[in-house]
Amino acid sequence: MSYAQLKAFHAVAMEGSIQKAAARLSLTQPAVSIHIKNLEKDSGKSLFRRNGHALALSSDGEVLFETTVRMLRAEDDAKMILSSPTRQYRGTLVVGADGPHVALDLIRSFHKQNPDIRVEVIFGNAETTWSNLLNLRVDVAVLAGSPPDPRTSKKTIAKQSLTALLPVSHELANRTEISLDQISDFPLIFRESGSSTQAKLDTAFLATGLAPNPAFVMGSREGVHEAVIRGMGIGFMFSNEVGKDPRITAVPITGFEHINIDELACLKHQRSSPYVDALFACAPDVSEETAS
Repeated sequence: MSYAQLKAFHAVAMEGSIQKAAARLSLTQPAVSIHIKNLEKDSGKSLFRRNGHALALSSDGEVLFETTVRMLRAEDDAKMILSSPTRQYRGTLVVGADGPHVALDLIRSFHKQNPDIRVEVIFGNAETTWSNLLNLRVDVAVLAGSPPDPRTSKKTIAKQSLTALLPVSHELANRTEISLDQISDFPLIFRESGSSTQAKLDTAFLATGLAPNPAFVMGSREGVHEAVIRGMGIGFMFSNEVGKDPRITAVPITGFEHINIDELACLKHQRSSPYVDALFACAPDVSEETAS
């Protein structure tokens, strides 16, 4: 076993293919393949399940991947310590998040109490963020709508209400609340599959017996926001996600208050990490409360 073999293994585990791993490492594909072949031969373990060109971790590979995550994280920390102009640098916490609003409020509180710990944030939709957590690409995740999983530890940190996002010039913009059937005939802007916002919205429309046909599907909150500004239709966001923009207004949707539950989640074996524990200590617990 060599360090080069472990780095090649880690890259393949992250990318799911020899080709992408080779590009990540700036190596040739045969070089990466040889590293993996020799690592499996020398260890006597099959580290990947192969399905054509796609590679998925075996049970032994998953255990090794947990180790290479820590190994390469320690390498990054060592580089930061040696390159830091002060001696106060202590390490890195990698946070996955399905949106900036709840996550950044929490990270700001964490940073005030732990100014020497660098925080890296990886944004994606809820599906991607959950996958990143389970695959050890992040230490901890802030997301909504995650499925029950006995491997994880969770804490409810926010509850949000569903709102309709409209241009200020829209005929419904001055209402104090609105129902889904009142807006279903207008052009609607949906989010992509995998978005927790869209999953909640689909459930909401199904509960009301409506079957809307969206005019647009946007791959990000920013896309929804910009499309609403341009008068392309009515978008949807949760209450904590709506920024201050004089060109738009957010109207609460009747009957869908506090339906989005934001959680702080980590794998159980990560819960004892001092950085993860410190983040959990900074997080509010609203499991028995309602939040605006």
